[in-house]
Amino acid sequence: MKIMNIKIFIIIFLAGNAFCADFNSWQSAHSSGGTINFSQSDNILTIDYVLQGNEDWVMIETDSPDFPAKNIPLIFDVKADSNEFLEIKFIDNDGTIFWRKISLKDKYKNWTKLVFSLSSTEYGWGGKDSSFDILSKLNFAVSGAGKGTVSIKNVKFGSADEKSTFPLIGPVLDPNRELPGFGFEQRRNEKLLPEDKLVLEYLKQVQDAGSKEKQLLPSMGLEDIEAQTFNNSLVAMAFMLHNEKERAERILNLYANAIDENNTDIALQNFYYNGEARGFFQWVAIRDCNGPSDGELHTGNCKAKAWHHIGKADRWMGDMVWLMFAYKFYEKEYNSNKYDEITSLIKNLLVSWYKDDLAGGGYIQHGWRKGDSRLHEDGGHHEGNIDAYALFKLTGDLQIAEKIKQWLDLQFKDKKDLPLDLYTWRVLAYGTNPELLDIPDYDLRFRKTLTFNGKKVTGFYHYPDFEIENIWLDGTGHIACAYIAYGDKLRGYFYANQLDNFLIEKTINNVNVKTLPYTANKTGGYEWVDSNKGFISVCAWYIIAKNKFNPMNLERY
Repeated sequence: MKIMNIKIFIIIFLAGNAFCADFNSWQSAHSSGGTINFSQSDNILTIDYVLQGNEDWVMIETDSPDFPAKNIPLIFDVKADSNEFLEIKFIDNDGTIFWRKISLKDKYKNWTKLVFSLSSTEYGWGGKDSSFDILSKLNFAVSGAGKGTVSIKNVKFGSADEKSTFPLIGPVLDPNRELPGFGFEQRRNEKLLPEDKLVLEYLKQVQDAGSKEKQLLPSMGLEDIEAQTFNNSLVAMAFMLHNEKERAERILNLYANAIDENNTDIALQNFYYNGEARGFFQWVAIRDCNGPSDGELHTGNCKAKAWHHIGKADRWMGDMVWLMFAYKFYEKEYNSNKYDEITSLIKNLLVSWYKDDLAGGGYIQHGWRKGDSRLHEDGGHHEGNIDAYALFKLTGDLQIAEKIKQWLDLQFKDKKDLPLDLYTWRVLAYGTNPELLDIPDYDLRFRKTLTFNGKKVTGFYHYPDFEIENIWLDGTGHIACAYIAYGDKLRGYFYANQLDNFLIEKTINNVNVKTLPYTANKTGGYEWVDSNKGFISVCAWYIIAKNKFNPMNLERY
């Protein structure tokens, strides 16, 4: 499951060292699910915002003069009643964006001066290259679902001797990163602890109790009604690792049977709409829900119809690749052609979405977006195309696989501070370059040590951020798999064993089970997570890691 940021853009005009008070110079815009009430009084910008969904935004913008010198920082005062994040973006004359994200939760209740230098930001995206030229725009963003108020005043350039509020951008290397031997600090275990079979039992009980059809599993506890394609694909593979063939078939059959070419219901989980192949949604409701509000599906407090989405789901290529991994594992494990029809349909759809890139190679485009409101985005999705490369290697479509690999190599050239899965999944997909795993493992912006249920634990946040103290358990699972398959196997054992520290005892249908949460806590954009509840993708990664399995090439190690 992938977590996406919500963005509210506020662009501020600078004239020398003084804030420009010309309200008419501002331009504003907002997404369909975002609202903003913007006002300016006594040199204070006040932004009241409400965001409905994970990708909604509002913005106001204008131009900015260049820095007086590259070592001159930007200074401003901020006050916030917000649980979201403030993002500071410097945008140059060719659209290159350098940025920094800081948490607003429980901070800045009173006016606080912040100092930001260009060197305390990092390249984000855009532009002709990753170097910064001439400042053209200044951008403040608030990200993270919710509503609140952010106020900013006294925006101006500072002086060269003013120290940045936040540390310079770059790796925070663990001084013990190459410590020899075994143990917690060394991050190596001599043995892989046995898999706790009650985690598999949790998945069985959730499958049986999650819906009357007893096919797909809700993601986070039985109150959740969101059935995610990626998560259920992982669970199907976890079932097959224990030869739970019939249970895996329940999941795979649901999608294989949802291929009615005459379907005219655009929200139904079905491969076709009005005779056109469109693919499967990332998520739908697993059962009817008539809650008192239009909340998110995972809360159970929503209005939804079983096997339908509620207006914003994507038919994303990456989820369909993972569904293909599950079908191909079934084919390999049971020497069966049972799912040939659905795998042909999905593969042909993905191939039809392939696009050459002028810079070299090519990529599979995104797929249908936001409840089929549009097809594709500009450019290709890195994570999804790592998946696609691995899939086309499996299916023997080597020409398109190599084109995707060429595009990915160009995309990642000289790139730093990538999301965690762009390191781990490249190793799992390529079967090479295990040194990529040491980038997040050595860097304390990724690797976190904290306490969970009274135990000292370590694992990984999904992105390099020194301020966030949280562990993303999916990511800890797949770095374990990657190390076991291609890198330091004993380090892989260590991270797989760390997952045992997150086991939570539960009872479902009077059966004792154990499960694992999605994250260790709610910080870093995971306010929606209940760390006292299990999450099925993490349970699947736990089983996959304990069985030393690579789900991208379907091999055991």
